[in-house]
Amino acid sequence: MSERATRSLSGRRFEEGHLLDAARAVFYAEGYASAQVADIARRAGTTKPTLYARLGNKEQIYLHVVQREAEVFWEWVADAYEKGSLLPLAELAEIGMEPLFRFAAERAEGFNLLFRGDKTGDRPATLRREVVNGVTDQLTALIERRQKTFGPDLGINADALAAACVGVALQVCEHTLDRGGDLNAARHLAARFVENAFHNLDFANLTP
Repeated sequence: MSERATRSLSGRRFEEGHLLDAARAVFYAEGYASAQVADIARRAGTTKPTLYARLGNKEQIYLHVVQREAEVFWEWVADAYEKGSLLPLAELAEIGMEPLFRFAAERAEGFNLLFRGDKTGDRPATLRREVVNGVTDQLTALIERRQKTFGPDLGINADALAAACVGVALQVCEHTLDRGGDLNAARHLAARFVENAFHNLDFANLTP
């Protein structure tokens, strides 16, 4: 996302990323229903007219925030899958889990809004589904590419296995956050779970 700048009435310039950071913090702290554009403007050190001019109304601001977090997360996932595509399964599982758990640790507010926040409006809720489905699709493609090198042929089961991996990652990550646990330990556990699941699958009998 490009970092466009605007100038407030006081002459101060504001990068769009700075405005979105402020909005993310307010939406995370207050929730969508209670958050006010005035609170976002105050946190950003700007004015309501500046926010309206740059990002739109409250719902549009919220969508901008969630969209940016989705883009950041998606870039991390794409990079990890590219790096791990030809690695042994154990290393791929670790690298594949890294983006989600890193996102939860380094961008906790963004993780909350993207995966757990108020489902306000059709578009933000749809965006969340698109992110999860997009990661599942990319992992499916990775599994299918690896079949050609490492085997076996999973056929129509590749997408279901990808969905299972994504589901495990999200569930373990959210459970760890809820319990105040160690995200690094949880990431390692999720990676080992997925690795062992693949090692122990009876591929010949996946289809009834």
